[in-house]
Formats: sequence, structure tokens, C-alpha cells
Amino acid sequence: MINWKSLVIAIALVTLPLGAYAVQSHQETGNELNSIQESTNMRHFAQRNEHGKRGRGLDKLMQQLDLTPEQSQQIEAIQEDSREIAEDLKEQMRSQREEMKSLMASDADAGELRTQHQEAQSLHQQASNNRFETMLSIREVLTPEQRAEMAELVEQHRGKRSDKRNEG
Repeated sequence: MINWKSLVIAIALVTLPLGAYAVQSHQETGNELNSIQESTNMRHFAQRNEHGKRGRGLDKLMQQLDLTPEQSQQIEAIQEDSREIAEDLKEQMRSQREEMKSLMASDADAGELRTQHQEAQSLHQQASNNRFETMLSIREVLTPEQRAEMAELVEQHRGKRSDKRNEG
């Protein structure tokens, strides 16, 4: 005879960690998507339209920060380097997620899953470090006055994004 109470407890013990992993993975993916969206927003600022001019966002930002042409070129180069690293990490994360899904569906042991999870954590840390190092590199190009103005503009932008999220 099957002890139903033991069976239910066993199923719960197996599924709860999987659910927790799914929630964490979803949250990390959400954070990753926000970071990617921020990176994409900056990329759109830097891209040129069909007439060879920068997008309005970058022009507005440069006017507000009063960047010199040299500063503008340096920042664009920093962003390009960062974008290449971010795209590589994004692809690695996508591949890692697929591998984790495959392992979760297989009879892989907990050690393999833990190793895969550590790899995911490492990739997320690398992406975070890339964003931070990019910010530091851009910061080094700016004057103290421009840094203060940039901090203010970032806060304004965050406030607008927060308002939009709360509306929807």
C-alpha cells in the first residue's frame, strides 16, 4: 500500500526547490532584461539615423552635459567595447539557461545542477561587473560638474521609468 502522506511530502520536497529556482531564474532574467533594456536605450542614443545624425536622446544628453567632441568619441568607444562584452555574455547566459532546462528535465544529480547554477551566477556577476566598469570608464571621461549633472539626469530618468511601471 502507498502511504499517500509520505508521497505528497516527497513530491513537495522535490518540487519546492525547483519552484524556488524557477522564481530566482525569472527574477534574474527580469534584472537581466532591465539591464539589457538600459544598455539598449544607451545604444539607441548612440546609433545614427539614416541621415548620419545621432538620435535625439544622445544629442539632448550631450547638450545637457556639454560634452566636448573628444569626450563624445571616448564615450562612444567605451560603450561599443561594453556592448561587445555584453552581447557575448548574453549569448552565454542564453546557452546556460538552455543547458539548465535540459539538466532539470533529465536525471542529472544535484551536483551537476549546482555546478550549472554556479555558472549562471558567475555569468550574471560578469554582466554586472561589465556594466559597473563601463560606468566607471565613462565617469573618468566626465568632469566633476558633468558627473554631478549625469547623476541628476539618471535620477530623473529612473523616476520617469518608475512612474511608467506604476501606471501599467
